[in-house]
Amino acid sequence: MTGPLPPDQEFQTWSEIAEYLRISVREALYRAKNEGLPVRRGPGKKSRVWALRSELDAWKLKGPASEVLPAPDSVIEQPPADSPSSPSPVDERRAPAVRWGRRTLLAVAGLAAGVVGGGLILGTRRQRVERAVLTGNLLTALDGLGRTIWTHRFPGVLKEQGADELSWRVQVVDLENHGSPGVLAVCSRFGQSSITQIVSDELSYFTPDGHVKWTLPCRPDLLDFDGKEFEPVWWCSHVIAVPSRTQPALWVGINHGWRWPGCVMRLDAAGAASVQFANAGHVERLSIVTRPSGQFVVIAGENNAFERTAAAVLGVTDSPACSPSGGAARCRFANSPSGVLRDYMLFPTTEMVAASDTPYGLAKWVTQTNDGGFVVIVQVPSSPSACLLYEFTGATEPRSVMPSGSCPMVHRRLQEEGKLDHSWAVCPELDRPLTIRHWRPGNGWQDQEFTWRATTDKG
Repeated sequence: MTGPLPPDQEFQTWSEIAEYLRISVREALYRAKNEGLPVRRGPGKKSRVWALRSELDAWKLKGPASEVLPAPDSVIEQPPADSPSSPSPVDERRAPAVRWGRRTLLAVAGLAAGVVGGGLILGTRRQRVERAVLTGNLLTALDGLGRTIWTHRFPGVLKEQGADELSWRVQVVDLENHGSPGVLAVCSRFGQSSITQIVSDELSYFTPDGHVKWTLPCRPDLLDFDGKEFEPVWWCSHVIAVPSRTQPALWVGINHGWRWPGCVMRLDAAGAASVQFANAGHVERLSIVTRPSGQFVVIAGENNAFERTAAAVLGVTDSPACSPSGGAARCRFANSPSGVLRDYMLFPTTEMVAASDTPYGLAKWVTQTNDGGFVVIVQVPSSPSACLLYEFTGATEPRSVMPSGSCPMVHRRLQEEGKLDHSWAVCPELDRPLTIRHWRPGNGWQDQEFTWRATTDKG
């Protein structure tokens, strides 16, 4: 495997420069002459050339001053207008035919140039955004070859995000269903409240050519249990695009930065937003599940009313809904959506989670299985690598639960710290099924058991 290139790798021939840029040598020469391609030359008529990789990368990112067009294959020079010699009598007789021939050739050449130019213009218009990158406050849309299509600089200073956050905060999505995707960017802005600095998120959607179609602050229309508004400190936890032939949409997980509530907002192509799901706790992750009966979204997070890890299932065309009532009375909304969920599950607080002095694990991942089922991955907060994988069937029935490979090591550490009084090999939790509470419309709350999938190591 080829290792990473050094930051200042030097290319010493036109062939090396062209190969790195994935263009021909002729085109590299043309761009160096006309478009500022940063190629250096030594002294002398036949001097050597060289270029630094960092400067070539910067030139590619910035893009040339004008649209990049291929270098012309050839240039036809016209004879001087005052060309000497006068035509012979024979030439005079042939002159009209010659002039007509030249006019015909010029017309054909003009038509061909128009066709080629039109093709180039259409080709430019067909540039497709394949990837987008947010660096600092600069958003850059790139084509499949990594060439810049457009850039947008957000005002002010944005909060820096890690790679996992950026993987969903910046997405290439086709919200308008016309085959040419735009770019969604979720940015965190710094602000100031009366008592402290705050960070709040806003979403912006860019058309394929880089125009801002809409910008929306993360501020759901939800009221606290007493009818009062929440403080304007909301941030995004996850965003997924839900495709549709008629109405593509974004489903956006949103949490309050200081308190317990969370929700999922649905955004259409015009930026119109509505609360699709209100939860008595934070929303951590969203995932699309496709079944013969349609598309569904699995919503994983926590429920503070019951102090449990939780997950919900809602159809993409269902009416807006809320987490089931119960538990702490304070954990509710004054204007809860009135729709009905398909499923709502509360996961048990396992001994490793309890030993970490937390009331519940963190449901950080949801993945679909081949039969329309899904897996909810619940982490131990103090040790994210230690997690349990709860697998559901395509009918949202318990299938099995499996510990990750790090569970024995974390269990051993908690035992050494005196927080557990037994080893992983004799852990009583592994000798009996885990019980979840499952809510369904018409049935209410029911207990269901997850049997353990055989572990590879109980030593």
